Amino acid sequence: MTDNKSRPSHLAARRRPGTATKPWHPVKPIGLARALLKAGYGTRKQTELMVVQGRVRLGDKVVTDPRHMADTGADIYLDGEILQRLTMRYFILHKPLRVVCGEDRNQGRKQVMEFFPPMITGLSAAGRMDGRTTGMILFSNDTEWNNMVATTRGLEQEYRIQVEGELSDLEISVMTAGVHLPSLGLFKPQTVRIVEMLNGHTVMNMTVREGKIRQVRRMLTTLRHKVTMVRRIRIGDIRLGDLAVGTRRELSNPEIASIREIHAAVKRIADISGGSGG
Repeated sequence: MTDNKSRPSHLAARRRPGTATKPWHPVKPIGLARALLKAGYGTRKQTELMVVQGRVRLGDKVVTDPRHMADTGADIYLDGEILQRLTMRYFILHKPLRVVCGEDRNQGRKQVMEFFPPMITGLSAAGRMDGRTTGMILFSNDTEWNNMVATTRGLEQEYRIQVEGELSDLEISVMTAGVHLPSLGLFKPQTVRIVEMLNGHTVMNMTVREGKIRQVRRMLTTLRHKVTMVRRIRIGDIRLGDLAVGTRRELSNPEIASIREIHAAVKRIADISGGSGG
């Protein structure tokens, strides 16, 4: 048996008040990696690695196959501790410039996870954002909720964008009608609203649904306007507001629920039309 000093730091973190509730047992047969994911211990990739590394025990047996099935009510252990259902935590971070997500290959850059304490087990970003873009990123240790944020078609994202030059009414009409981008296809923002034109620059709010930020940049470059600032200010009904750069806050229950509500609404519409709701 190990003492508290030699115990891995993430286990000590799990014992802190408010991070775990009670032992978690599968209600139906489930793969070990997915069991850890459902209990809130990380993404699929992270939990698969935990199993492969020999950190997971099923009853008295160490299992290294992430797909090995655990029966209903099975006792699953991680690092010698009975698996617990973690308390789900949800955050918004105002990401500064040149800070990257963990998947970004830019070495030496500050990572978004450095803005969170390490004791929040399983926390990860709901989607990605490149180093050139600032503004809101959502985080939680609820993988299902993160997937809703990252994949729900129809979930609006709003950006505050600054470009060099003054946008004409014709250019705004072209953008709202849709622009065909080489290798990326047709890109059509939901709305484009000019905030101000001053000293040879234009600031606008642009709302998109299924577009990526690279499409926004490519469209403006196609119109010969250099992008000098992109900040995400809204995802669905969750707004960045006056949250200071480099700071975070926990989401309210209505904000958390709003993502599930939008996802459910999109799925209902997709089911009716015979499509996919994301």
